[in-house]
Amino acid sequence: METANSKPSSKRLLFDRRYGWVFDEWKDPSEEALAGGRGMFCIVPLAKALLKTASNSINLAASSVVKVLEKPNLLSPQELEANLRDQLQRVTNSIQKP
Repeated sequence: METANSKPSSKRLLFDRRYGWVFDEWKDPSEEALAGGRGMFCIVPLAKALLKTASNSINLAASSVVKVLEKPNLLSPQELEANLRDQLQRVTNSIQKP
């Protein structure tokens, strides 16, 4: 009886219509049935989401700087705290959305 560690792994790059191009490793279905999944992921949607989040954060920071330059009274401690809380909430909401 061979163990799973003694078998060579067969890793491959394949196209899956659900996920796009994925780097996948074939695993014995009987072993994976108890493990809960294949662990596939695709780097393209992950990179796209990361770039979108970074872009939104940069745009938000730039618009905040423009607002402060147009209205210097926004630098009061109370206004600054309220604006930071609002921006943090927006960033948190954008991260939580799928």
